[in-house]
Amino acid sequence: MHEEIEELYQAEQKQNEIDHHLPTAGAMTNHILANLRVMSTKLNQLEWYIKGNNYFADQQFLSSMRQTVDNYFNQLGHQLVNVGEKPSSITEEFSEYKMLTENARNKYLTDQEMLAMLVDDIQTSKMFISRAIILAQNESKFPLQNFLIELDGSFNQFSVAIQARLGKEPLEGLEEDDDEEDDD
Repeated sequence: MHEEIEELYQAEQKQNEIDHHLPTAGAMTNHILANLRVMSTKLNQLEWYIKGNNYFADQQFLSSMRQTVDNYFNQLGHQLVNVGEKPSSITEEFSEYKMLTENARNKYLTDQEMLAMLVDDIQTSKMFISRAIILAQNESKFPLQNFLIELDGSFNQFSVAIQARLGKEPLEGLEEDDDEEDDD
């Protein structure tokens, strides 16, 4: 029995290695899954430590966003299983595939710095979501594609709300990387 489990696990690891070198919808979506797990932890941290004039509203927003992120995390895992993929399911895998960072020092940031960091994390997440949407379409994994489109829309709404809270236009400061590339 244990040999069979080990063989299945090793085959999964071999396929993961292949999928990450030639990106697939499943591999890209595992990055999203890991990022959602990290984002949930960061949202807890920000909710617990945010201060400022908008404390109550910020805390409520962060709590609501964390609950939404947790819900998407769970649903996305199911979506992956439903299209025949093996979603990451342990902390070690999330640590390997995450592209968002954590830092215990973030608790000392101002409310403005915390929220700006969250916008950056949303934009990083959206980059992976956009890539996974295209891969899911190319692989005819349309239910996964539709779910990712919904997730992208929710992240857009979060970004717009936080940008407004920071006194910025929805895309203000988010297009700088594109402008820099155009100048080359």
